[in-house]
Amino acid sequence: MRTLNRRKFLTVSAGVGMAAVAAACSSGTEAGSEGDTRTVTHKKGTTEVPGDPQRIVTVGYSDQDTLLAFGRTPVGVTDWYGDYPDATWPWAQDALGGAHPEVFNRGQFTGEANFAYEEIAKLGPDLILALYIDVDDDAYQRLSAIAPTVTTSPDYPDFGMPWQDAVRIVGTTLGEDRKADQLVADVDDLVAQQRAAHPEFEGKTVAVAELGDAGSFYVRSPNDPRSRLMTSLGFVVPEQITQLAGDQDAFTISKEQLNILDVDVDVLVWNVGSSPGAEAQITADPVYQSLPVAKAGRAVFVDDPTVSGALTWGTVLSLPYAVDALVPKLAEAAAKPA
Repeated sequence: MRTLNRRKFLTVSAGVGMAAVAAACSSGTEAGSEGDTRTVTHKKGTTEVPGDPQRIVTVGYSDQDTLLAFGRTPVGVTDWYGDYPDATWPWAQDALGGAHPEVFNRGQFTGEANFAYEEIAKLGPDLILALYIDVDDDAYQRLSAIAPTVTTSPDYPDFGMPWQDAVRIVGTTLGEDRKADQLVADVDDLVAQQRAAHPEFEGKTVAVAELGDAGSFYVRSPNDPRSRLMTSLGFVVPEQITQLAGDQDAFTISKEQLNILDVDVDVLVWNVGSSPGAEAQITADPVYQSLPVAKAGRAVFVDDPTVSGALTWGTVLSLPYAVDALVPKLAEAAAKPA
């Protein structure tokens, strides 16, 4: 078993507490007026943000979703995966409207941060959001030389910031804290309603896994967006998985170690929508077939590419789509006896 650099295993999917981003502070203005500035504290320091930024570039893999939720349209976005127009998935197309932002790194995702500095600079941005991506010191300096840049919260590892905190840090950056609170409340309420409607979820253990390379598998940690949705619905990630993952988004196991997915796991979620043929490959494996969780039919295969994408992105815009599609399947699995 080995722990992966999170930048590599992000390619396999190809980004719920109510705590505010404690390190971010603002002037308290709403939709900041011209001439106002806000100081935003983040993992790479502090940034003075103009009162009403108009030309915003998002360089994080899923950052466009969070910005679009505020009714703001980015002038530039970074392509992750999915081959959708304007690097925008179906759940966010309405929010995008008829806009066509510049798309950086179209179809070039490798799992490594690859900032298109020249292309970003040509757009003349007055704000850069770099939340769901790892930003080293050199990259931050280069981005900041182009425009004020806000990165992720210092309270979490890279790719580990909950979606609620992503919304709130963007709200603080835009001077729209009240709108951020409302966006968070709306989605949290939706999830809470489903949790209340399905008491069978409460306390049941869950693991989220994906098919890797050469017979390996990825197991998602509790701080990954996919697992966070499960725990927000009432499920619990087993302590063994938490310990093996550490502060990474996932760790890898071999086929021979698949029993890890059956130790204290009540429901096993396979996120395979971006891997054609994965479900057939997994279910045909004799080792997998021998697992009690498989024999009991308590596995959920997320094979629809859009639903899988919504689960993987784990954003304020994608989560309602994921919840609607997944809850019935989770309920069916959770209701089956061990």
